[in-house]
Amino acid sequence: MPAKTAPREFGILGFDHVDIRLKDRAKASRFFVEQLGMDVIGEGPDHTFLLFGDQVLGLRDAKDGAGPAGVDHIALRVAEWTGLRSRVGRARVTIIGEKERENSRSLFLRGPEGLRIELVWRPDPQAHSCSHPPSHAPAAAPDDE
Repeated sequence: MPAKTAPREFGILGFDHVDIRLKDRAKASRFFVEQLGMDVIGEGPDHTFLLFGDQVLGLRDAKDGAGPAGVDHIALRVAEWTGLRSRVGRARVTIIGEKERENSRSLFLRGPEGLRIELVWRPDPQAHSCSHPPSHAPAAAPDDE
C-alpha cells in the first residue's frame, strides 16, 4: 500500500520559472539566446529573464565566493492566492519571504537541503513581465568557446 501523502491543497499548477545562478551571466545569456533560441524579456543589474514558450528561465549573478553554478530557486505557479499563507502554515512549511508585484504575488519557502521554493500567483497566468525590460540584445559571443 502506498504511503499516505499530504493533502494537495496548495493548488500547484506547474512550474512558473526556474532561476539559476552563474558566474558569467552574459555568456550564459548568449548561449540560451543564440544557441537555443530563447528571448530576453527582462534584464537588471544582477539578472536576466529569458522566455521559451510560456516558461521563464532566470539567470542570476552568483555572489562572490559562491560555489559552482546551480539552482537559485524554483517557482511553482498556484491556482489561487486567497488562503495560501494559512495553507502553507498548516503544512508546517517555513515561509522565508513574501513579495507583491504589479502582476504577481509570491511566498518564498524553505525546502529540503536549503532549496528556495517560490509559490507564485498571477491574475493572468499568461502574463510574464519583468520590472526591468531588456536593455540591449546580448553581444556576439567571443571566439573562446
